Amino acid sequence: MRYAVPALLLSALPLMAQSALVSVIRQPKATGAEFTVPITELQIRDHGTFAHLHLGVGLGMRHWDDGDNALRFVVDANATADQLFAGFGAIVEVPPGEGAFLGPRLRVGWAFHPAWAISLEGEHLERPFTDGLKVRRRSNVGLVLTVRF
Repeated sequence: MRYAVPALLLSALPLMAQSALVSVIRQPKATGAEFTVPITELQIRDHGTFAHLHLGVGLGMRHWDDGDNALRFVVDANATADQLFAGFGAIVEVPPGEGAFLGPRLRVGWAFHPAWAISLEGEHLERPFTDGLKVRRRSNVGLVLTVRF
């Protein structure tokens, strides 16, 4: 046990070199937040210009203005080059008591700092395995603030 704690602390060193992303999302009928940890990252700086690639997985929550909530599972790829921010992700959204919605999302925006970006988001989620006349689609656009820690 005496050797297990230092070994666990040393095994976390590669993760400390990577950075997490936090996104706050405002859509016309909902507000959301996501926390994404990296699977891999790549960052290049050359005389004032920079490029950053983040591949990650994470969790999120969406709160609808009518009071409903939904848990979100996220897999995303984000790239920042100079002042351009672009992201592509796959979302699984699970409202309580309902089936899951699945679909892609796309973000394009402005990186006003190497660790801060504001972007427009478009997502299209569908519930593939529903029967009857239940709601099968959720398409939304929104404004996103993304911060890298």
